[in-house]
Amino acid sequence: MAVGLASAALVRRGTNASGSALAGLLAGTFAVHLAAGYVANLATAAAFLAAGALLDGRTRRAAVIAAVVLAGGGLAHPQFLLVCVAILIVAAATAWPGDRSEALRLAGAAVGGGAIVGIGLLAVRPGAPALDVDTSKDAFLRRVGLTSALRWTRYVQWVSVPLAIAGFSAPNGNAGRILRSWFGITVVGLVFALTTGWLPADRFVTFGFAIPILAALGLVWLWRRLMPRRALAVLVTVALTLAMLAGSAIAWNRQEPFISDAETRALRIANEAVARLEPRRPLAFLVNEPDDTVSFLATRAGNVVRAGVPPDRIRDVVVVVPPLEGEIAVGERAALEGLTERDLIAAEDRAGRSAAVLVLTAFDEVDRPQGALVLDPSASTKDAFPVEPLEPSSAAGIAWASIATLALLWFAGYGWSRMGFEEGITAVAAAPAIGAAMLILVATALDAIGVRLGSAVAALAVSALAGGGGYFGWFVLERRARPDAAPQIEEQPAE
Repeated sequence: MAVGLASAALVRRGTNASGSALAGLLAGTFAVHLAAGYVANLATAAAFLAAGALLDGRTRRAAVIAAVVLAGGGLAHPQFLLVCVAILIVAAATAWPGDRSEALRLAGAAVGGGAIVGIGLLAVRPGAPALDVDTSKDAFLRRVGLTSALRWTRYVQWVSVPLAIAGFSAPNGNAGRILRSWFGITVVGLVFALTTGWLPADRFVTFGFAIPILAALGLVWLWRRLMPRRALAVLVTVALTLAMLAGSAIAWNRQEPFISDAETRALRIANEAVARLEPRRPLAFLVNEPDDTVSFLATRAGNVVRAGVPPDRIRDVVVVVPPLEGEIAVGERAALEGLTERDLIAAEDRAGRSAAVLVLTAFDEVDRPQGALVLDPSASTKDAFPVEPLEPSSAAGIAWASIATLALLWFAGYGWSRMGFEEGITAVAAAPAIGAAMLILVATALDAIGVRLGSAVAALAVSALAGGGGYFGWFVLERRARPDAAPQIEEQPAE
């Protein structure tokens, strides 16, 4: 929702109401590809879209707020901040020959946002060191040298790309410069990823929100060209819109939860079992299945197991993929077996003791080695008393939490949005994306001074400061902008 609304705000000055609404619809539904598991990228995209809308406002105040919003999104995913900065620098370069002041505002926002993120990253360095674990299949493939497997993309925009080219020149001002630069960076990044295999090409595709936004403007262009034949214009534009929406709908429909109720129950039992073991002993969780998807299962199991054990035992978890009995592993599976075996040996050497071997039947239906602790929630009759356990959620709970989150983001961002935008409707649309960025920024700042988010009081403090700061600034600026209402006393001539 925040991505869609911010996309509509970005192009509102350069198109009509139908065009901005269509841009919001297509970009917002396209966001399902990131919502499926790349929430940090999604937060960065929302903030960047809002910052782009602010930079199209042509005021110094809006540019300053844009830099701050960009920094909030950059703290969510610093690597993709580099992509955002590159887009703004290219946009500034295209603006330089005709409008140097706009070029300086674009470049200034990029540099300012990057500087704030740099300060933020330095501020949190004294905290706990980063976990040296693979948190995705991408990381695992890079670590074992299987970069060729990264040369793939799951999303092909057969309809969106031609329409985006048709709408390429439609937006003007900084919004147009940003969208065209974004389109170009997406193409260059896609070619680079496919050529080198250093990262999945679909990371650039799923972050390329310029394509659905420009496609919406291409639909507006097509509608105008076909207007003399109104029936054909309606048929063609509706069909193309539905075709683009269908791609997002298919991706949404295919998405399955990364953790099931059965796995959640298994993790509660594993949590209790781990809490009973001696501290700092390595925890070897066996993960296995007799097909080629074991690499994805292993990285997913590593994530959910670390999330399910007591927090002080996260660093002790080692995921191990044993060889299948009677089979010789080849290719990716052989690399995975060798890598996880080396990880286990290294963990045991660091701890100076052997690992406790645990088998979660939800993640391994194959292995039952002698001496291993087999954790089967379906066969367990005792009550489990885990430490800070994961809890399953209901569909209704997720829906209501989503609505409440959107409301929180809107209230947190509306004051800042009103400071940056002259038009109230644009401020309303960009508020959720701005609110998310400001919450991230304030949370990072408070964490740096020792205020941890592990309590409701700290979370409320972040929300109050992030939202209240915007309303206070808006109030001060409104007061300054009002003419003096005090009555003027005319001087009377002396008698």
